[in-house]
Amino acid sequence: MPWFFKLDRRWRELAVLVTLMLLTTPVFWLTAWDEKAAAWFFEPNSTAGNWPHQHWWLWQLLYQYAFSFIILAGAVALVVTSLSVKVEFLKAYRRPALYIVLVLVLGPGLVINLVFKDHWGRPRPVHMQTFGGQHSYVPPLKLGGTGEKSFPCGHCSVGYAFFVFYFLSSRRKFWLLCLTLAVAFTLAAARMSAGGHFVSDVLWSGYLVFFTAWLVYYGWYERDIKH
Repeated sequence: MPWFFKLDRRWRELAVLVTLMLLTTPVFWLTAWDEKAAAWFFEPNSTAGNWPHQHWWLWQLLYQYAFSFIILAGAVALVVTSLSVKVEFLKAYRRPALYIVLVLVLGPGLVINLVFKDHWGRPRPVHMQTFGGQHSYVPPLKLGGTGEKSFPCGHCSVGYAFFVFYFLSSRRKFWLLCLTLAVAFTLAAARMSAGGHFVSDVLWSGYLVFFTAWLVYYGWYERDIKH
């Protein structure tokens, strides 16, 4: 694929994202991988409940404070943006800080939680008949028609928010990408241990946050720098 490497970085990134979407999503329509992955955490005979692993202190910590972290990060970035108008040494950080604010608000805030999560109606694993619930499995991207909020993973979007540093960095993109995925997948394990999300919820959370960060970066941040 020599043509691929001739593309500008932005189009390579978008091509990889779209390819991952197209390759992974049909898998969950054609196989039972979502249910099988959820079953790893399901223990109906446990004295600690059907989803006993959720009680581990680390998973509880991440569940309770993940959104507090992203609110704090957004608040700090917003303060830096505001103070940079009058504080000289902060002027260099104004645009990166504003970029972070925009991605956090539009990605995890608007797209993940308000647009998709609150309106898609996909049942969580814990709501499935297979795991003692009332609903049947609904594949990713299909409207669930219930009041449940499995799609996509909200907590994982906190980890994927680290994509902002991938885009802002010019030299450490690989390591920052690895860090982002590590944080997001750790949060994914925490939520899956409680029967809160499927693997496909985790993946689509990443796809949507990455696309948001990509769009804001190339559509506003980089373009404004050039002009």
